[in-house]
Amino acid sequence: MGVKPLCAMTVVACGAMLLAGALSIRTAFADKECEERIDESDLQSIEDPLEDLLEEEQSVPGAARKKPKVEKTYPFMGPVARRRGLNPLLTTLFNVHSKEALPVFVNRLPSRRALDDLFRCRGFAFVKELDPRLLVAVLATVKEFKSPRVNIISAYRSPKFNDSLAKKGRRVAAESRHTKGEAIDFGLTTVNAQELGKWLWDNFEGGVGTYRHDNFVHIDVGPRRQWRGK
Repeated sequence: MGVKPLCAMTVVACGAMLLAGALSIRTAFADKECEERIDESDLQSIEDPLEDLLEEEQSVPGAARKKPKVEKTYPFMGPVARRRGLNPLLTTLFNVHSKEALPVFVNRLPSRRALDDLFRCRGFAFVKELDPRLLVAVLATVKEFKSPRVNIISAYRSPKFNDSLAKKGRRVAAESRHTKGEAIDFGLTTVNAQELGKWLWDNFEGGVGTYRHDNFVHIDVGPRRQWRGK
């Protein structure tokens, strides 16, 4: 009589233990599946932000990348590095209006085309060949005063531009030799206009004008004469 109730209780207890074990195993499998789903979704969500940005730009019609700003620069004015077979730099001709520079090497002049372009009319960009005696005189002053740069104020000046300057009240001659390619205004960086004008008067056969206030000289291939401007 006492054995039967004990067996029934044993069976019930074993059943409860088996049910609990089954539930724990099922829970473990469910947790594992959940972890696997989380890991997979995490991997799908990891993307390169740069790629996202590029995809967004490509998806927007008419989208264009902004070009980096480039600062305005002028031609290189520093000393030229000497290489084998290259003549040393004598000076640099610098147009103060166009900001263009043309290097001149020892015993090697720039091409006529390059010179004409640098000396062109600054008002209308007309080109005319300058009298070669002017460049000879300019380079002679460079050698005398060892100037690394020549500031070109005015070279060829078209009649049309010369008239426009006269109408604006500028002191320009009606028959200026600039309009014929026979004059040039320039200054050096190593000497003032007064000393430069004095040297040219002693060594140049032509007209010499000295403008001390603006620190440049005028020379032309006309009759020998001298004057001082403001």
